[in-house]
Amino acid sequence: MRPDLADEAITSPDPQPFPPIEPKRWCCCYCGGGGLDSYGEICLHCEGLGFC
Repeated sequence: MRPDLADEAITSPDPQPFPPIEPKRWCCCYCGGGGLDSYGEICLHCEGLGFC
């Protein structure tokens, strides 16, 4: 080991946060993604969101 580098600490770069991951969403198979059933009521399967 080189004597001039013996006292130097090796530093690493600051950790960078990962970007947020988008959740996978699928179109609701009951309302077709509209959020309403055939009677115009909120789809009970997806709770009116249109995706599962």
